[in-house]
Amino acid sequence: MPFVELDAAVDGPVKINYHISTPTETSAKTIDPTRPTILFIHGVFLAQETFIAQFNDVHLRRFNLIGLDLRSYGYTVSTVPDDYGPLIAAQDVFLFMNALQLPPCHIFGLSMGTIVALQLAIDYPDKVLSLFLVSPLVLAEPKEVAEGRRIACEAWVDGCTAEEPDEELMFWGVSGGLELVCKDRHSNIMEAVFPWDSLVSNVMLQVAINWNKDHIREYRMTTLDFIINHKPHTREELSKIKVPVKLVHCLGDVAYSLDYATESWNSLKEAGVDASFDAIPEASHFGCCEDAHQVNPILHDFIMANTKIEVPAGVEGVSSPWNEILNWRHIQNESDDELMIVH
Repeated sequence: MPFVELDAAVDGPVKINYHISTPTETSAKTIDPTRPTILFIHGVFLAQETFIAQFNDVHLRRFNLIGLDLRSYGYTVSTVPDDYGPLIAAQDVFLFMNALQLPPCHIFGLSMGTIVALQLAIDYPDKVLSLFLVSPLVLAEPKEVAEGRRIACEAWVDGCTAEEPDEELMFWGVSGGLELVCKDRHSNIMEAVFPWDSLVSNVMLQVAINWNKDHIREYRMTTLDFIINHKPHTREELSKIKVPVKLVHCLGDVAYSLDYATESWNSLKEAGVDASFDAIPEASHFGCCEDAHQVNPILHDFIMANTKIEVPAGVEGVSSPWNEILNWRHIQNESDDELMIVH
């Protein structure tokens, strides 16, 4: 399991867990310098494994793909300072890119990860070639969504801090939170196209360490406060983004409306940002998961449109670093052709 230590990070050092997949290697030590690189920044609750459907896509594997775990997520080892938020998270990504000697990258942000991606493009523009933002959180958090997040957060806290830990309540705290971001993950169809149960089970192993009763403060800060306390950027701040931006709204999103998404798009355009917009029918908030078959082609075409070099096609038979632990191939082999994510 690869790590890189960020000695200069705020309240560091921070030991970042990450994975690099190149067109020919599932787990590589370095990128292929002849190919464009996409850096993925995950959303709430789930770490870099969220992007298993992108790392398994032969068309996207014509590029270098990199995933990392933010502070308090996955297997990254760190403290969470009292002032942790988008500024520090973006600085961590900047330092991570420097530590791995990465060239400027295309940044894929998902939900909470879009907050980090936008901050990275504002504060460290030389590191960013483009932004691809799925379910972007550009505006202030809607009050009803913030309340739903608080309920899920307190369920975990109550279960975790009980005299005898209530594992059922703790599980609901995570899985209940996921109800905001995914479809009915217990249906046969959903389990046929994306390994939600395996992913949640794997996450529960991680959070038992990261968010146990001794780390309730970190849990609240990185799953709740980070999102509901973030402030919308001013027009002047957004005008610092000098790269193409693609916003992808998921029309099956139960938390964020199409109006929220289009207002986000308009705020970028009004700031002079080269922003475009796509909407995915019926897709959930984490649309790059079970609706990867719709998101991945948009991502692929966006990267190719913003790449000046020729990029050879991907090679069949690629796999992600998480296939075994998430039982990916079994799920894919049991799927009908029309449900296959790897297209």
